[in-house]
Amino acid sequence: MQSSNGGKWFIGIDGGGTKTKAAICNEAGQVQAIVVGESSNPLSRRWEDVEETLRQLISAVRVKAGATEEEVAGLFIGLGGADRPQIKDRIQHAFADPWGERLFIDNDVVAALYAGTWGQPGVVLLAGTGSIACAFSKEGARHRVGGWGYLVGDEGSGFDLGKKAAIAVLREYDGRGEPTVLTRLFLEHYGVGRPDELISLIYGGSNPRMELAKTSQLVEQAATLGDQVANGLIAQAVEDLLELADACLKKIQEPLPVVLAGGLLTASTRLREQLVARASFATVIPSVSPVIGALVAAITQLGLSVDEKMAEQFRVSAALLEKSNI
Repeated sequence: MQSSNGGKWFIGIDGGGTKTKAAICNEAGQVQAIVVGESSNPLSRRWEDVEETLRQLISAVRVKAGATEEEVAGLFIGLGGADRPQIKDRIQHAFADPWGERLFIDNDVVAALYAGTWGQPGVVLLAGTGSIACAFSKEGARHRVGGWGYLVGDEGSGFDLGKKAAIAVLREYDGRGEPTVLTRLFLEHYGVGRPDELISLIYGGSNPRMELAKTSQLVEQAATLGDQVANGLIAQAVEDLLELADACLKKIQEPLPVVLAGGLLTASTRLREQLVARASFATVIPSVSPVIGALVAAITQLGLSVDEKMAEQFRVSAALLEKSNI
C-alpha cells in the first residue's frame, strides 16, 4: 500500500444532511485534496443515491492526489447513524470490495470530535440543525445525550432556536408576546408584509426543518441589536446545550475536553461566546473542519497516532486548500 512517492494515503469522509466532504492526505498529514458532494445522510436520502455520492467523492479525491485504490491504507466513512448496525452493515456490504479491512465506518460525530482532539478521547457537543452530545472515554466506552430529532429533542439547535423565534414573532402579532426586532427580520427574510403570511411559507417549504434552522442567524442578528427576546432565546439555548454536555460528562465520569461542533458553535456567535464563558468544563474550538477529523480517524484506526507535528501539517495544508477554494 505504498504510493508512488513512497508514502501511504488516507481518505476521510464527513457525511452530512446538506453536503458531504471527502479529503485525502499522506502519512505526514499533508492534505492533498478536499472535494464536496451532495448529502450522504442515509436517514434522509435513498441508499442508492448515498452510495453513488460516496463512490464519486472517493474517486475524485484519489484522482486529485494521484493515488490508486491499492495505495490507500485506510478509508474512514463517517455518516449520521452509521454506528447503527443496520446502516453500518449496508455501508460495509457496499464498500467491502475492494476496501476490505482498510474500511472503517462510524457516526459522523467521531469526525467532529477528532477535529478537536486529534484522535484522543473527549466529548463532542454539536449544535447545528440539530443537537447532540457524545462522550468517548479512554477505555473506549461511549455515551450519548440528546440528538433525538426535531419532534422530541434537538434542544439548543438551530432548528429549535429558529422555531422559537418564529413563535415569538407570531406571539407579538397576536398581542400575546413582547415586541421584538425578530418580526422585522423575519418579514424581510421571507419577503412578506405581515407575520400571518409567514405560515404558508414555513409549512409549505421544501424542508421546513432546515429552513427554520437558517433563521437562527436572525436571532443572532436581533440579539446584536439589543433585542431582549432574542437574547432570551440565546440564553435558553446556552442552558440547553450546557445541560447536554454536563449530562454526558456525568455519564463518562472523566474530566475530558468538550469539542464544540456544528454551525452554531464553530462560528463566532454570541451563543458560543456565552456558552464558553459559562461552561464548567474545558472547551475546544477546532482549528480544522470535521473532514480533517475523518482523516485522523482513518489514521488512528490503524493504530497510529497524530502528534503535534502532524497536526500542524493538517492545519496548514487544509487551510491552503480552503483558501484556494479547492
